[in-house]
Amino acid sequence: MSDELDCLTCGACCRTGRDGTILIPEQDLIRWRELGRHDLAEKTQPGHFGLVAFATDESGACVHLGTKASDNACQIYEIRGTTCRDFERGSKQCREFRREFGID
Repeated sequence: MSDELDCLTCGACCRTGRDGTILIPEQDLIRWRELGRHDLAEKTQPGHFGLVAFATDESGACVHLGTKASDNACQIYEIRGTTCRDFERGSKQCREFRREFGID
């Protein structure tokens, strides 16, 4: 993990610009339903590989991106999906998203 990168000043991984790329494993959908968050299980779209993905807005950003505190904060951070939890700040994929978004 890279200490020089601050996710709250970036958010590029949540702004892929491509529908269906932030995948949601079935266990997350089950977990959200058990938590009474059926709204999260419904804010999805068809994803790559026949899976379900987070819905995106017209710009291609995850619909859960952006709070009053920060445009780059996650509205569901505490119960975010496995794909998001497993994403590593500073990883090769992180840096690729940053380059694509024009940050690096």
